[in-house]
Amino acid sequence: MKRRDLLKAGVAGAATIGLIGLTKKGFAQAPKFKFRLQSFLGPGWKEWEEMLPRFCKKVNKMSGGRIEITPYPPGALVPTFELLDGVGKRVVEMGYGAQVYWMGTFPFCQWTWGIPFAFDIVDHYDYLWWEAGLNNLVREAFATKNVFFLGPIYSDEWGGTMCRKPIRSLKDFKGLKIRSFGIAAEIWKMNGAGIVRLPGEELYTGISTGVIDGVNWGSPYGMVATKLHEVAKYYCGPSLINYDMEDIFINMDAWKSLTSDLQEVLVSATRVFALERASSSTYLSCLAIDQMKKAGVTILELPKEEVEQMRKMTWELLPKMVKKDAYMDRAMKIIFDTMKVFDQRPRFQRG
Repeated sequence: MKRRDLLKAGVAGAATIGLIGLTKKGFAQAPKFKFRLQSFLGPGWKEWEEMLPRFCKKVNKMSGGRIEITPYPPGALVPTFELLDGVGKRVVEMGYGAQVYWMGTFPFCQWTWGIPFAFDIVDHYDYLWWEAGLNNLVREAFATKNVFFLGPIYSDEWGGTMCRKPIRSLKDFKGLKIRSFGIAAEIWKMNGAGIVRLPGEELYTGISTGVIDGVNWGSPYGMVATKLHEVAKYYCGPSLINYDMEDIFINMDAWKSLTSDLQEVLVSATRVFALERASSSTYLSCLAIDQMKKAGVTILELPKEEVEQMRKMTWELLPKMVKKDAYMDRAMKIIFDTMKVFDQRPRFQRG
């Protein structure tokens, strides 16, 4: 068993043991706290159909039945891109979204969500958030919107493009309408693409009607879960971010109404969910490639020299795209200081 696998198992195991220890108080009580949780992932996603219900059941069990969480699909209570604000105003008590969706409120969230080519493996991201201090910074920022940030959720990868037209080179982006974010969007724009912003629940319709030609929407598994392989027959890699950050958060007043042991239940369950999400989606992406091929999707890959060009462009574009706010300098310092340490280890020794 590899060292990184042992580390993952250790983190998940420690969190689970902590949860088990919390069951002693108030076991099998009637729900005292009932929360609604709106997700940005819906039907067709394992996260919605299996993992989010598992999270809700785990919280209920480990709280001794005192917390009951009811999940709602994308857009059911508030529009997806307004979920953070909706939780702050308690239109809904909890949210499961993606860090990049909040960049309009907190510009630094574009970079806490993910920077292309920055980190290699989930261990790096887990340390960045829980040990290097990024978690605490995001909690401080979200608190200004009456929201408590429970923690990051690790998706498996982001940056491959599902498209109605073949993309064999960067020049093939010219004239395409692509749903994208961040530095990837800037690179596509520099190569002639138009960038469109749509929530996940609108991507299938967007491609099938020609509103957009292609999307950056998570991993191969994410593309298949949203059934984009039915309406777009080309998948172009590689992915640019190894683990982009989703997140779970709760209304601050709801959070403060909980006793400290119940607060720990939510935080620990969130951390376990993060690792479950990473490992499951990585596995499912392997299966998704085969599903794509069976559906007639052609798998393409940008030339290695263009990928290296994009790597170089990332570090040239980043300083130009970073917008200053009260939290940006601190967030970027945490990210870059952590990168510098991991970069001291030769890349061939990281696996």
